[in-house]
Amino acid sequence: MGPTTTASDERLVDDSVGTGRGIHGTLSYPFTAVGNWLRMLSDAVSWQLVAFIFSCHFCLKGVTLGLVGQAGLPFSQQYLKLSAEETQRLGIVAMFPWSIKPLVGMISDVLPIAGYHKRYYMLVVSVFGAAALVYLGSVPIGPGQALVYVAALVLVNLQVSVVDLLTEGKYTEKMRLVPEVSSDVVSLVWSNQTAGGLLATAISFFALQTKNYRAMFFCAVPFSVQAIFTSVAGLLPEDRSETNAVKTDLLIKHRSLFALGTFMGVVCVLLAAIQLVTTDMYTQLAVTLLCAIVLSLSMFWCMPLKLAKATLFLFLTNTVSVSFGSAMQYWYTVDDRCNPGGPHFDYLFFTVYTAIIAQLFSAVGILLFNSYFSKIRMRKALWISAVISSAASIGDFAMVMRWNLRWGIPDKWFYLVGDTILEPMVLMMAFMPSTVLISKMCPKNMEATTFAILASFSNLGGALSSSFGVFAMQAAGIQTDLEVGQCNFDNLPHLIVICGMILPLTAIPLTFVLIPDIDMHDTVDMDEDDRIGGDEVKREEATPLVAAAAAMGMGATKTD
Repeated sequence: MGPTTTASDERLVDDSVGTGRGIHGTLSYPFTAVGNWLRMLSDAVSWQLVAFIFSCHFCLKGVTLGLVGQAGLPFSQQYLKLSAEETQRLGIVAMFPWSIKPLVGMISDVLPIAGYHKRYYMLVVSVFGAAALVYLGSVPIGPGQALVYVAALVLVNLQVSVVDLLTEGKYTEKMRLVPEVSSDVVSLVWSNQTAGGLLATAISFFALQTKNYRAMFFCAVPFSVQAIFTSVAGLLPEDRSETNAVKTDLLIKHRSLFALGTFMGVVCVLLAAIQLVTTDMYTQLAVTLLCAIVLSLSMFWCMPLKLAKATLFLFLTNTVSVSFGSAMQYWYTVDDRCNPGGPHFDYLFFTVYTAIIAQLFSAVGILLFNSYFSKIRMRKALWISAVISSAASIGDFAMVMRWNLRWGIPDKWFYLVGDTILEPMVLMMAFMPSTVLISKMCPKNMEATTFAILASFSNLGGALSSSFGVFAMQAAGIQTDLEVGQCNFDNLPHLIVICGMILPLTAIPLTFVLIPDIDMHDTVDMDEDDRIGGDEVKREEATPLVAAAAAMGMGATKTD
């Protein structure tokens, strides 16, 4: 019997075909190589899963979310006439489905619909998400209808987050079963999402020039609707359950994990609700502080001590880096009546051209991290990360102070170099140490569950950061009333200095208390009591409930 041939070996053989075929072979080789790669993946994990990854990550996360995101700013400013503060508050509400993903995943695990744990959950949310996009694309919405707009965005985000959750749960399972193609599956996911984002940018290029911003939502409809058909067709591989009854045994076995997911879901709903029921800055501040404190304490109940301290560090640094992105977006894009002497960037430049360049230089940031910072000690890497995050705001400060004009540098060129080239690069370099830290702190064989919970804390930290940012904008007296053209950006430089440059530096003293003094390549001996959610999970077990929690997907992208 000859030696065993693996999927990777087959790929190498297939990729070598075409060498020496002349100019035709050279030109066709990239397409042949991609085709061979996709066939190899289809044989390893099934063509249905490969197709559904395209449905989820290219069509939904790439194109649909890309178009919705790029339409958001002009839609809010031109149709709804929202202020920067209102835009940021409603953004917290619109994004809350991403923070309740653990709860959704756990419900789908214990409560099948018509015998399926995934299919009909995806179908229901896809129907609502597609309907919301049709509504946004076809029905005129104007001032005073912001709640209708944000309700539609909640449905769109619910569709994408749930389909993403259940898809990632399935391909994570396949990666465990066929580990030799794990890197290929990850490459497939991110290449689809990147390609989808580029297509969304290309569509936006033409749609923004028409100034019909509703058209961007309508262009997203077919990419959302296709998920209805792929869900009904059962392209996501799934065995039919023998019963539709609630799996109480699974619920009882992991009751603490379920309780944690429920608790985090309640916190998400509370944080979103407070943005709608009151505009009192001190009430919002009190609720936000309460959520932050309770979440910080809950980490020590659901995680081993070392992991809890590392998670608390990342949660606190994310939360205290107060986001005031809406104020900056408005300062860059509003007209001369609102911001005399401002840059007055058009939407095409601000959302399309800069997005393409920023994606490219984010990849450069990863390369720089791997080349220069991956071999230093963890605390030092996090110190550098904090300094880099702080320094990234210097460009914004210089532009708001109009120093670039004194130096003879036009606004667009200065923004391209600072915010579009340097900032994405340095922010990615700042993000990478956090990713390495978490990977080293995960209990063995519990990486999926751990990353799931950490991703939820990360999403909640971002929401809390935005909520604190609303308070900061109110306290600074930032005004952006687009209906009457009354704006006040006088204290924006103070916001940049305090929230963008000083607060990120709080990470430095926190490292001495919460981060072990280890090398980036060292391993960490975790506590023997590796429990998640208060329940001891045996090493050899991999229940659907635990596996599905992994589908939260820790993202590296931040949208102001």
